[in-house]
Amino acid sequence: MKPLVVFMITLLTALMLEAIPFPEEFLWFRPEWALLVILYWVIALPFRVGVGLAWILGLMVDLLQGGIIGQHSLTYVIISYTCALFYQRLRMYHRWQQGVFVAVLVSINQLVDFWIDHYLGYAEPTLLIFMPAVITGLLWPWSFIILRSVRRIYSIR
Repeated sequence: MKPLVVFMITLLTALMLEAIPFPEEFLWFRPEWALLVILYWVIALPFRVGVGLAWILGLMVDLLQGGIIGQHSLTYVIISYTCALFYQRLRMYHRWQQGVFVAVLVSINQLVDFWIDHYLGYAEPTLLIFMPAVITGLLWPWSFIILRSVRRIYSIR
């Protein structure tokens, strides 16, 4: 398979994972799959994957979840830009340290999403808005290993 096709399959897989329906009581425990995958690719290929792709993926998540168009795009651009600024430092960290950094970035994502939703009257204040960040940070080491294996097997550069 061509590397570009495999790369696109990883993004489509992340979008499919975002589309999996969750029971109402477990919605706070849903990881941010699309953001997790885009963060990996920004760290792994910072000169090929960046803010533009994060913006497009954010628009796709907005369309998929039926939210306000541009809400996820805004946060994904902020997060991917921050990650691109620190990609060299992130590569030197251990996986668990990267997971903590990813959890902080996803917390920023959750906070901006909450502010927009609260402003529009869709959300009430709760600390559970940070639970997806914790779950995503815990999933980072395994996601990193899987995506790195895919990148090496298919020579994605």
